[in-house]
Amino acid sequence: MLNLEYKNKVLRPAWIEVDLDAVAQNVRNVRNYLGEIKMLAVVKANGYGLGAVQMAQEIAANGADYLGVVMLDEAYELRRAGLTTPILNMGAIYADQADYVLDLDIEQMVYQMDVAEALNSAAKKLGVKAKIHVKINTGMNRFGVPYETAVFEIEKVKSLSHVDVIGAFSHFPVSDAVDKSFALLQIERVKNIKFELEKRGVIIPVWHMSNSGGTLDLPQAHFDMVRVGLMNYGYWPSFDVCNPFVLKPAMSLKSKIVAVRNIKRGDTVGYGRKYMVEKDERIAVLPIGYADGYNRNLSKIGHVLYKGARLPIVGGLCMDAAFINISGVQDIGIGDVVTLMGVDGGEEISPHEIGGLVGSVSYDVISNFGRRLPRIYVKGGVVQQIDNALTD
Repeated sequence: MLNLEYKNKVLRPAWIEVDLDAVAQNVRNVRNYLGEIKMLAVVKANGYGLGAVQMAQEIAANGADYLGVVMLDEAYELRRAGLTTPILNMGAIYADQADYVLDLDIEQMVYQMDVAEALNSAAKKLGVKAKIHVKINTGMNRFGVPYETAVFEIEKVKSLSHVDVIGAFSHFPVSDAVDKSFALLQIERVKNIKFELEKRGVIIPVWHMSNSGGTLDLPQAHFDMVRVGLMNYGYWPSFDVCNPFVLKPAMSLKSKIVAVRNIKRGDTVGYGRKYMVEKDERIAVLPIGYADGYNRNLSKIGHVLYKGARLPIVGGLCMDAAFINISGVQDIGIGDVVTLMGVDGGEEISPHEIGGLVGSVSYDVISNFGRRLPRIYVKGGVVQQIDNALTD
């Protein structure tokens, strides 16, 4: 029998810290920048790793018009938590899942006629209208009706009696790079489709195309709504976009030191014995590894922060442990906190930096931190909530 109270406790000395004030400020800054343009905040992938429900609540409270997910399960999680904000499921569904869309009261991305017809039939039985956004493939080649036949396909969907085409949209494969030539071509394709539909009397209330990169650099693609993901959490989509407002990083990865080893010259550290010390060193052990989403390739090239100083990661990163060289640092020992990602003193280790080191991108870095890491939510410097997936 479990006699102790485990709920809302951090038993493991490694965690994600989320600054709710930073999220609120970022959303308000984006919202003010957009003016009358609607804002869809993307909270897929567990809110990019920060926690879907907590991010959705904070984002909705600070002005987002829509929440964006990519699967019915994610929409269910938000509705179960009591979120009433309009939700757009941007992921594909099968025709036999139409009932779930109506039950969850969400708007659904559609590009297959059989799905549109299934939504129409399900809505007809309930005496309601299914709300959909038709996706147009203008070059991403993931989902969407071909742009060449989009006018015809959208007219067919619009003819269904119990379907309400709320929106039409497309997506950029490249919008945050210097070269915008393909993005500009995509915009023209969407504009031509919109013009042709309106000429035929087909009016769709919400057109949207811009992700974070398009929001910043392509105002001509704002249309009626933009879809913002990474910026809500305090990060620019790339180093090449303009920075018209302030963003504050909301996510930190921290760990306490659990062991300190005095390693003699010629000894090795970690699996594979690839790190052999050339002189006596002090090595600290952190209880975090690649099973937590902390990339294994950071071995020997990554750093952590301690009181604003960078300390190198050494040895092979383990599934549950990492090693840092603390030689020459006098005031550090077991129980002290280091920052693996985030700001400490005047230094920052950003997800962009980590992504660059391991050959990936910031989106991948922050969304990969796993459920074993508790999320600690802070507002005004005070802990508001602890989300520990293993003990709650």
